[in-house]
Amino acid sequence: MSEGDNWKSKAAYYINDFGEGTTLHGIRYIINKKFHPSERLFWLAIVVLATYGATALIYNSWYRYSSNPTVISLEKDFRDWNLLFPAATVCFQERLNESAATEILTERWNVDNSSKEMNLYMNFLNSVVNISYENLDEFQDYVQDPVLAKISGEEMAEIARKVMVEMEYHATIFNSAYKHLIFHEVLTEMGICYTYSGLVANYISLIDNPRPKKHSLPTCNYLNSLCYARIEDLPTAIRYYVHAPTEIPDSSNKYFLVSRNMERDTSFRFQETVASKDLRRLDPKQRQCRFYNEPLEKSDDEIYSYNYCRMKCRKSMAFEYCGCAPYFYKKEEGIPVCNVEGLACLAKYAKNLIRMQDKNGKGKKCDCAFLCETTDFYIDKNAVRKWTYPVPCNIRFRWAIEHYSKTRLKRDIIFGLEDLLVSLGGTAALFLGSSVLSFVEVIYYLTLRLFWFLVSSNKKQKKDT
Repeated sequence: MSEGDNWKSKAAYYINDFGEGTTLHGIRYIINKKFHPSERLFWLAIVVLATYGATALIYNSWYRYSSNPTVISLEKDFRDWNLLFPAATVCFQERLNESAATEILTERWNVDNSSKEMNLYMNFLNSVVNISYENLDEFQDYVQDPVLAKISGEEMAEIARKVMVEMEYHATIFNSAYKHLIFHEVLTEMGICYTYSGLVANYISLIDNPRPKKHSLPTCNYLNSLCYARIEDLPTAIRYYVHAPTEIPDSSNKYFLVSRNMERDTSFRFQETVASKDLRRLDPKQRQCRFYNEPLEKSDDEIYSYNYCRMKCRKSMAFEYCGCAPYFYKKEEGIPVCNVEGLACLAKYAKNLIRMQDKNGKGKKCDCAFLCETTDFYIDKNAVRKWTYPVPCNIRFRWAIEHYSKTRLKRDIIFGLEDLLVSLGGTAALFLGSSVLSFVEVIYYLTLRLFWFLVSSNKKQKKDT
């Protein structure tokens, strides 16, 4: 017998041995030569169909586990809930401090009231400190100026903080235990603003803000008669945004204006979404949401929010359009801060950036997941009061939760890893009559038993020769 025929004989013997010993149903009938060929063909067809059915169901189970293993249910035990008090972000309508601006002009460029460049440079400082997507076209007036065109984006950010109106105020909150709360500077697409009682905003700034803890923020519950905060004695007109502490305001969010000799009183209803503790076991792609302390992969951020993700997306779009991003975005390695020329370039694409569209007007896909735990606020009451002389000039506003929701949404796992294993095992048992031990057996036949079979065959062959 030739060596090739010898190996074929050994392979046939080993396959037959596997067929006789395996607990996988149907295999022995295919391999056993005592059966009629038609019977063996019949069992082959049955095993192939069973394997196909098992594979299809296993794929469906895996797809469900990897893409849609969660459920959103409705809870109604409202008396036990503690709601994080909503944060407020304040943006000055006119941010320029004229006395500080005059001092900068004199020290930096030796420009005073008698200089013909005074108006141009003062307008430039006003544009810098009030920067947003709405006023980028103003920077086209400064591109031709040899002095202003040389100012870097980092210098503009530094100048903006120096000539900005100081944040002065008096705050009152419903519980004196939270009187330590103050406004913190935050970068938004509306420029430099200030957030009160925020959790995420402190991480997005030109300066190092203290990192708040979630348990240190004020909470409200059904037993509170009123949950509110009042801000007064502000230096100039403002617009303010009310949002969840785990979010920051977006340029598309609703805001409220407050001018001099005016008080605005706003109260809100809310819809809260919470998550079970087990939800963190899933990958963000599986649950299709992220927690606020779960930043994007390959980023230096410490936090995550839906609006912050959209900001980063717009920043990337700005870099694609003009090779830079405005200073109101957090600085990122590889993306330079726009100078005057860069801001003038972005002015041409301001509408595209706001709407998150490419140059052809098509929507930009940013893959920003929603927060797993968040609260949406809806206006309930919006009252305005104005005063005339001789009432002292004042700017004040108040936001509150007066009516509590008796339902909330909860994200939870409905098809976890344990359910997946049960589903896979049941499918394999139903179609193939197999268990975990059956697959261990297959691995055993393909590794350890095969190895010793080859070793013993070689020894026997050497003895025969």
